[in-house]
Amino acid sequence: MSSPETLPTPRRRGRPADVDPERVALLALRHFADHGYEATTMDDIAQLAGISRRTLFRYFPSKSDLVWGGIEPVIERLRSVLDSADPAEPTIDVVHRAIVRSLAFPPDRLEATRRRLVLIANDESLIAAGLSRLSVNRDIVSSFVAEREGLGDASLRAQVLADTLSAAMFSALTWWARHSPDDPRDIVASALRDLRDGVTG
Repeated sequence: MSSPETLPTPRRRGRPADVDPERVALLALRHFADHGYEATTMDDIAQLAGISRRTLFRYFPSKSDLVWGGIEPVIERLRSVLDSADPAEPTIDVVHRAIVRSLAFPPDRLEATRRRLVLIANDESLIAAGLSRLSVNRDIVSSFVAEREGLGDASLRAQVLADTLSAAMFSALTWWARHSPDDPRDIVASALRDLRDGVTG
């Protein structure tokens, strides 16, 4: 996501020749931080971005999509690592590696990622709106574990492991967003190691 220090002055509303959804999302996230998520309307964002309301809804069908829109590339990277894993590599090692690599955000998207996580962590309605998206990550991991270890689709082990790892990842990411200037992959990798070794280890 492009995140220059000063974004260009918004154009007049109308049908733009080119729309950068990531730029629009970043503008929205900055506005949410300054003016409040609930207090901001989609019309506000359209005006801020210099695009029509219709164009905004074409890219973001709801206000929560401006916040949760960054998760799709994470899911794609997670799936890619799991799909290409060496069958000889231990299951838990593969899953840990896939989770960490899925968080390889380009440097110019870190601001938006941080803002998204802080906003989500502080707004229960946004968490509720994103549960279905978060469950995709969990289901991918659960299915991978079940297939890899010859377990059934309704495996308790696969589901609990996937739920635990997904929760640890999200918790570590929200901590990173609030407290750390470091690479989020390092923070999540550390949290997963603690989980694997036992927090009192």
